[in-house]
Amino acid sequence: MARHDRVEIGGAPFGQLHAVLSGQFKLQRAAPDGGMQVLGFAMPGDLLGLDAIGTGRYANDAVALSECVICTIPYASLEQLMAHQPALARRLSQLLSASLAQRQDQMLFLGNARAPQRLARLLLDLGGRYSERGGSATDFQLCMSREDLAAYLALTVESVSRLLSMFKQNGLLAVSNRAITLLDTAGLRAIAAPPAATSSLPVLHSA
Repeated sequence: MARHDRVEIGGAPFGQLHAVLSGQFKLQRAAPDGGMQVLGFAMPGDLLGLDAIGTGRYANDAVALSECVICTIPYASLEQLMAHQPALARRLSQLLSASLAQRQDQMLFLGNARAPQRLARLLLDLGGRYSERGGSATDFQLCMSREDLAAYLALTVESVSRLLSMFKQNGLLAVSNRAITLLDTAGLRAIAAPPAATSSLPVLHSA
């Protein structure tokens, strides 16, 4: 698949899941204000379309952020396999539960966190996901654009750019175009701490 191709379109009838083998996707849907809300990012090993199992229709657009390779899994065939392989059915239930918990956690955090907390947590989360897939937790490429980051974090593009510059100035990271190096993960974790767990954020200095 080429960058910007869509493997799923919100509102379309559900019939298959898509396993990401390489590349990255963003999951988005139309926001009430007419814009696009980015709900998450999928990496190799993730399954697209899980949220459509119950409703029978895809809830989001899945848009390729880079050259991607996917494996299409017809759900009818998967149901037949699950009927004879309870372990497979349990695994799918685990994936559904984890996806729901992650979405709820995201909504709670974004609804209560300040802008620096949101960005710091996202960077740490991305690093952790790269590490789980055999990459570096501190040196990676941002496949998503600044606009995508802003739409995911519920911030403006200007705020995202300003925060990245502020993090860089404070020695937390180095950034060159889409290449990110996390220089002070402990500092980022302190900023990303849940709102209820801290009464004040570390002081960030801006130019």
